[in-house]
Amino acid sequence: MSEHGEVFVPVKVLLVDDEVNITKSLRRLLSQEDDYEILVGNSGDEGLVQIRENEDIGVIISDQRMPQMTGVEFLGEARKLLPDAIRILLTGYADIEASIAAINQGAVYRYLTKPWQDDELLTAIAEAADHFRLVRENKRLNALVTRQNAELQDWNARLKQRVLDQTSQIREKSDSLAEKNKQLRSSFSETIEALSGLIEMRDRKVPGHSRNTAELVAAMAREMGLSAEDVRSYRSAALLHDIGKIGMTDELLSKDEGLLDEAELIEYQRHVIRGQAAIDPVLELRDLGLLIRHHHENFDGSGFPDGLAKEAIPLGARLIAVANCFEAKLHHFAEAEALDEALKEMAQEWGTRLDPTLEKVFHATAKALFSHLEFTAEVVERKVSPKELVVGMQLRHDLHSGTGVLLLKKGTIFDEFGIDAINRCFMIDPFEREITVLIDSQEK
Repeated sequence: MSEHGEVFVPVKVLLVDDEVNITKSLRRLLSQEDDYEILVGNSGDEGLVQIRENEDIGVIISDQRMPQMTGVEFLGEARKLLPDAIRILLTGYADIEASIAAINQGAVYRYLTKPWQDDELLTAIAEAADHFRLVRENKRLNALVTRQNAELQDWNARLKQRVLDQTSQIREKSDSLAEKNKQLRSSFSETIEALSGLIEMRDRKVPGHSRNTAELVAAMAREMGLSAEDVRSYRSAALLHDIGKIGMTDELLSKDEGLLDEAELIEYQRHVIRGQAAIDPVLELRDLGLLIRHHHENFDGSGFPDGLAKEAIPLGARLIAVANCFEAKLHHFAEAEALDEALKEMAQEWGTRLDPTLEKVFHATAKALFSHLEFTAEVVERKVSPKELVVGMQLRHDLHSGTGVLLLKKGTIFDEFGIDAINRCFMIDPFEREITVLIDSQEK
């Protein structure tokens, strides 16, 4: 059984060689491992028959010199039938030049010379099988996201069309990423962003909250000199920190935390546990789930759900707590004075609710990141159409598509890529024609 409770399925390995003693030797070598199910073909044509009858073959190993059909020709045909299968070519020294050409043409993953070294061959096959499992796991994760999106439709019928739109976008991305195995990490990141968008569509009370919180967490983590991997993980956890609120009722979502009665407060506090549980089935997200669970723990131990205190609270959760607290306070004040007033209120939280060792790094990043809230006489507003956007303009308010998807958060500085994306979105999912931007008063 796997970690997810699924039955372990060995990777199917197809051996193709016109010399029976070679395939027998390879079968005997691979039979020492439990990770493989061995299939054999004694010619290119027999190999293609095996492929047509076994569409889940993961690794194909072929000799180069075979009658009627060479190994390169066979693997080229195999690639058309099973593009995700990993292909390995066995070749003699005299055929190395043809083997290199095959690799350059994209037909094979790698080649091995005959006679082979058993350890080298086993290592190559193991690496190929691992690569195939990664591709298969990526497809499983994309399918999982699709199923979860379907569940969201049942939770709130009014979001049905919007969820379908997001599901369609995720499917489109999944189709594209399935053809580009080198972009597996990119696929993971884009899925996180899409889920974050769904969270904000569910809770409209504070638009852009998850993204604002995530950007501040990432900025603080970089200021602290943390690794790029930690920055990515903490930012991803911040994007998903409110995912547990998806299961809340509209009435509970609409209330401020300070106005909840005892029963409502208990239900509200469960959202961090639900958030962790929602993403726990995905192995790559489990560490993020711990940060989601603990982002409402207080430094003095008075928080929830587990009453952790000080360094017992994971660092990522402490960073999210700081950013979450600050971003929420911004919305309690008029925009012109929000930044200064929020910073003043934060002074009361250090050492009780928030980790005081993070105060310095917070002040070093928060004001710069949210400086778009401060207006001077040198900056003026202008309403422009999407076609009138120019590089350097700054977005005055959050920008949503016609169906409510958050496209850009306020304060974004437009570049050529962003302008092109907005114009394309306007053609697909039209929004209000006029966009409020900030420009230098001398350009008015």
